[in-house]
Amino acid sequence: MSLFQRSSSATVPPASAYSVFDARLTVHGDVTTEGTLRVDGQLQGTIHQADTVIIGVGATVVGDVNAREVIVGGTVHGNISATERVELQSSGVVAGDIDSAAILVQEGGAVQGRLAIRPQGSAERLDAGTQRQRLAPSYAAEPLG
Repeated sequence: MSLFQRSSSATVPPASAYSVFDARLTVHGDVTTEGTLRVDGQLQGTIHQADTVIIGVGATVVGDVNAREVIVGGTVHGNISATERVELQSSGVVAGDIDSAAILVQEGGAVQGRLAIRPQGSAERLDAGTQRQRLAPSYAAEPLG
């Protein structure tokens, strides 16, 4: 067997695929993957239908992120839509809306946009008007005390 020849037993199943954009890499364009994507560099484009997206500390994504789970340690300039959860680490910044079944914002994390938490498994995205109404604070008409 040749040193550079791949054996058929060494193939990785698609569900466990893992892609990395390292810190010295800048990518312009949309990305589609069914596996995990880790961005440590710069991405200018939308991430479609990923399983897990990890935006590393110091990384920047300019575009929307759509995945099952998103972990943000860097900066996202765009909207995030996750079917299960979004985690914003203490170094993470999102300039856009976050729509997910669960959202965790660690102390120090920043969101410059709206948060929409919807039941897991709900495929419907709230329209902008409904979303604003549900996210608007409600205050009691009676004085407290």
